[in-house]
Amino acid sequence: MRYLTLPAVCWLLVSCASPTPDWHGSPYEPAALAADFTLDDQFGRPFQLQSQAGKSTLLFFGYTNCPDVCPTTVADVNWVFHQLGERAERLTFAFVTIDPARDTPQVLQDYLAKFDPGFLGLSGDPALLEQIRSEYGIFAEIDPVAHGEHFLMTHTARVFLIDPHGLLQTSYSYGTPREEILLDLQALLKGG
Repeated sequence: MRYLTLPAVCWLLVSCASPTPDWHGSPYEPAALAADFTLDDQFGRPFQLQSQAGKSTLLFFGYTNCPDVCPTTVADVNWVFHQLGERAERLTFAFVTIDPARDTPQVLQDYLAKFDPGFLGLSGDPALLEQIRSEYGIFAEIDPVAHGEHFLMTHTARVFLIDPHGLLQTSYSYGTPREEILLDLQALLKGG
């Protein structure tokens, strides 16, 4: 009977292990469990982040009256989804509003339908939204020079990549090339 030496066992274990992708953006080292939350989507259905087990999630905090950062980000995510083809079925895009007073369910539905009707627009009680933003390190406030109903907001613009196990793997700042996000998702969703 032949026995494997310790170096041979170590090589076998390393060669059989799934390699961890070299994430783009700002990787979490080590990956951290994403803060769970439950909000309502634009169709009035409850969405719980941890119930997405088995699917990956791209999570973004924004608002529909945003003139630049938000539509550009959602358009980039839409491009990524199209590039992924059928693999995108194992991916959820969740747009959490930072402006619940104006981003009603119908407004979120109309806005996201311009990009992809499968994208989710999430909202809820303002205090709960603030708590969720805090857990993800998202800053959001009304621009101090705002007037009346037509105001802009200053906010953190990051897209969070959460894997099928609910772990935050990386986040992307505004302006991250969409090709880099695509590479990460191709690595995460390979084999399916």
